[in-house]
Amino acid sequence: MTFVEDLDTPVPVVDVRRLEANIARMAGRLAPTGVAHRPHAKAHKTREIAEHQLRGGAAGLTVAKVGEAEAYVAAGFEDLFIAYPVVGRTKLLRLIKLLERTPVSFTIDSAAGARGASEVLERSGHTADVVMEIEAGAGRTGVPDIAAALELASLVAELPGIRLTGVMAHAPGYVPGLDAQRAMGHDEGAIAVHAAQALRAAGHTGVTFVTAGCTPTSPFAAEVPGVTHVRAGNYVFYDRKQVQLGVATLDDCALTVLATVVSRPRPRRYVVDAGIKALAGEDYGWGTYGVLLDHPEVPISWAAEEHGVINVPDDVADPGLHIGDRVRIVPNHACGVPNMHDELVAIDGERVVDTWRVIARGRVR
Repeated sequence: MTFVEDLDTPVPVVDVRRLEANIARMAGRLAPTGVAHRPHAKAHKTREIAEHQLRGGAAGLTVAKVGEAEAYVAAGFEDLFIAYPVVGRTKLLRLIKLLERTPVSFTIDSAAGARGASEVLERSGHTADVVMEIEAGAGRTGVPDIAAALELASLVAELPGIRLTGVMAHAPGYVPGLDAQRAMGHDEGAIAVHAAQALRAAGHTGVTFVTAGCTPTSPFAAEVPGVTHVRAGNYVFYDRKQVQLGVATLDDCALTVLATVVSRPRPRRYVVDAGIKALAGEDYGWGTYGVLLDHPEVPISWAAEEHGVINVPDDVADPGLHIGDRVRIVPNHACGVPNMHDELVAIDGERVVDTWRVIARGRVR
């Protein structure tokens, strides 16, 4: 039997009890709405956690890139939604190989994207479902308004090889406080539903997939009549950002990075062997890179590639660490961490119960 103390570091560990509780809690919040959950698997990139999600009631998987879809199809998963525009002949040819095995849909938000997809897919003899993204405040992809959505839908209706079947909205999502998250989720869901209704009224009756929601907003987007699917992802792990937003507590955080104290060059400075390459490096402008699970008032003050530096704040008690001690770090944003490691180690208490390969690691194309 292997224990946490036997692990080499740095290594991401997943508390399976917390993981299962997080999956069950989200399923329980969504159940009264009747809205299906198609969780975003980019958060963990593993076969085992995806299987946990499907056993917990998920209706399928969402992924971010064609490469992630390839990894999940190779692992035996079917009917994937790529919540991202698939642009360029190379990617579309890879998509066609997936379509030969299972349905795969993806988003569009431009005439150029629609025409490019149509040309390649039509030549291959395949037809793919596409989902139109509507801008909902995130400032990323998405058509800007209903007029643009109607114009794009009219074009898609004339193009071979693609078939408009849905609408997607993604709001900024990461707002602090339950009331703000509820309001944003309701707005996000309403934007998607309004667009779908406008498209159906214009004759695009195949629009039946209406999706909105991230981890903070999914339970509230699901309350909007007409939303059919939500896409929470981070909820399997949670992280320091979700704790800061009030979505979760540190006791909910299932993913931590186990690290070793390798240096104590000054009385209130410790250096651990988990730097940006282990923690994924997202600081949200805080200037810190995570906190110690057992000492949440103590942050990773700054990080280099291989060094995580803890400068204990003057108003915080020194945790009294020694060289060789182990610490578990709650990352600022958990979703980037799996992509930095080959494996996640599943633990139950201090016992190692499994090792999960990160099958979609590096699949950013």
